Amino acid sequence: MSLAGGMIAVEALRTMLADRGARIGRAVEYHASIGSTNDRARELAAVGEPEGLVVLAGEQTRGRGRAGRSWHSAPELGLYLSVLLRPTGAGERVPLVALAAAVGVASGLRAASGVDLRIKWPNDLVVDPPDGSRRKIGGILTEGRAGVEGVREVIVGVGVNLNHDSGDFPAELRESAGSLRMERGRRIDPTGAALALLEGLERWYVTWREQGDAPVLAAYRDLGVGLEGHAVRVAGPGGSWTGVTAGLSEDGALRVRRDAPEGGTRGEIVAVRFGEVERVEET
Repeated sequence: MSLAGGMIAVEALRTMLADRGARIGRAVEYHASIGSTNDRARELAAVGEPEGLVVLAGEQTRGRGRAGRSWHSAPELGLYLSVLLRPTGAGERVPLVALAAAVGVASGLRAASGVDLRIKWPNDLVVDPPDGSRRKIGGILTEGRAGVEGVREVIVGVGVNLNHDSGDFPAELRESAGSLRMERGRRIDPTGAALALLEGLERWYVTWREQGDAPVLAAYRDLGVGLEGHAVRVAGPGGSWTGVTAGLSEDGALRVRRDAPEGGTRGEIVAVRFGEVERVEET
């Protein structure tokens, strides 16, 4: 384990987090290169590491997103980190941790970069200009583990494209991926971005713990794109179908009104909690 990162000033980050009395970031482990920060955080959770541990990496060789997809983690161009949370006693509310994390990460990075980051349900960080050229800037992967006594831990993994240029992405991603640098036209300070991200995550995690789901849902709806009135295709365990988004439910599911009869009733509103939701066209 390295004690100082080439891209992020890890010791400075530790000091700034400690000076703020942060819950998230009370311990920071840095790796110049690692398979997956989520996997490492899970290992540390299993041996009793407390809530607030952060695993940072300059590069991931086995980074992943939802549904087992790989996450392109170019060396020292992005932020790749995982945070260990232990929301004990939260019970059925635990799925809202993912929404609180998305709001916290998006709001922190918006403040640090000045980029109008938005959230595509459930966990993509995007820029969504009026011309329809939506680009993905980052993603959040939330993985939990439960025991007989309830939720043991939740790992929040975050990957953000900070200082990539278009040519830094694989050819198949260049039309759909972007970075904060590409949006701002200047390099983004990675240490400041990491600090802002972690502070935003802590602020909204604490808000959720202390004030409940309502403020998180309101903030998510404010930052979300495509939550209402957008034609989408839903692909999940029950097959693929199309519909129009109809808002966010109180437990964080995306409500979609079916417009295709196959496998369901036309006009039926389905609460989508799993699977992939992709825009078909703007309505």
